[in-house]
Amino acid sequence: MKVGVIGSKSSCEVVKKSIKEIDSSVEVASYEEEQVNRSDRLIEECEQECDAVLFTGCAIESFVGRNYHFTRPHVSVEKSVVSIAGAFLQMQKSNIELDAFSIDIVEKQVIEDLLDAFDILARNIYSCPFQAGVEEEQYVEWHMKLLDEGKVNVALTSLRWVYKILQEKGYHAIYLPPTRAKVRVALEKLKNECALQEAEYAQAAVEIFQLTDYKSREENYYSSMLAKADIEKEIIKYTEGIQGAIFASGRREYIVFSNSGAVQEEFNQRKLLNLQKKVQEENKISLNVGIGTGGTMNDAEMNARRALDFSLKNAKQEIFWIDAGQTQHGPLGKEIQLEYQLISSDPKLQEISEKTGLSTTSILKIIAIADVRKSYIFDARQLAECLGITVRSARRIMNKIMEAGYGKVYAKKTAAAGGRPKALVEILFKI
Repeated sequence: MKVGVIGSKSSCEVVKKSIKEIDSSVEVASYEEEQVNRSDRLIEECEQECDAVLFTGCAIESFVGRNYHFTRPHVSVEKSVVSIAGAFLQMQKSNIELDAFSIDIVEKQVIEDLLDAFDILARNIYSCPFQAGVEEEQYVEWHMKLLDEGKVNVALTSLRWVYKILQEKGYHAIYLPPTRAKVRVALEKLKNECALQEAEYAQAAVEIFQLTDYKSREENYYSSMLAKADIEKEIIKYTEGIQGAIFASGRREYIVFSNSGAVQEEFNQRKLLNLQKKVQEENKISLNVGIGTGGTMNDAEMNARRALDFSLKNAKQEIFWIDAGQTQHGPLGKEIQLEYQLISSDPKLQEISEKTGLSTTSILKIIAIADVRKSYIFDARQLAECLGITVRSARRIMNKIMEAGYGKVYAKKTAAAGGRPKALVEILFKI
């Protein structure tokens, strides 16, 4: 197992040394950056070269996560009471009172527990817990303001760059390094996540390709056969790229067997989308795809078949994936992708289903779309697109939802061309 450690040079050295002492079989590579808001430039290289990523602090992990989609297991080393206790010892050696300091990133509960252990009254102690999106410069300014106003005697910081700037400006500051105990906890968590990902990636995967309008080409037998041969070549190239196995199933369907890790790779998903686009543009034939993963090949194939049926039902060249947990993902490649359970035993969900007549899958899909849209307000056309039904059917469903007490008219929208106003209905599904 190779772990990439991302953080400041001194923090990386502490973490690397701790890992070697805890488990010498773990290979460690350091990716050093002093400033949090520049650390995202290291992550791609780190993930390419390592099996997992260990951040020296939660601020770095949060910043990178806002700008990058992780493909490897990742955790951060949390701060502990030991770090603060070490700072207290430094303060005592320098004859600095322990009841007047500012501290960042560390959770309030950790500070309170330590104050209680040292029997210190929190008279002039200022805490600024970690907040996503807060720049390091803001932490510097916060510490400096308290020091300038004489409210605190020293700044305790978990950020190496903040410590460096405060020191350069002549302020009394103490850096809170990662501790071996917390590195041990983080490493164990990382190992567990690696094992879980390995198990998930080893699951069976099936992709079903179907030439959905191939029949319309059969009036020209020879050109249809040539087009089909070209398409088969492209599907075989794709299958080879994911190290899968391909079998023809009938005249216009192909089944590809692989593993979950291969089909989940973003690079392979892009290849699949490009294949679909190429078939459509060059041969004028629609290629629909359903992906399924599961504990066995049979489970994976059943899920792939359901995913394909969903794509065919929408009558669009869209790719959906149903995983082993019966969660449907897709359409793949779209800016907005939905994820929702196809099966649920939630009693509240069952109650809504019974009262409205909607399937639990439809309810979960409406909730997923509403969460993505950040709005539970629909008109009949929007609901029809959501469920893949006619506008007339959507109106009936909206009426059932309101009659069951799970919806209300939010507003009336007048059409530009006149006619009957459209009702905007707020759907009140709260699971």
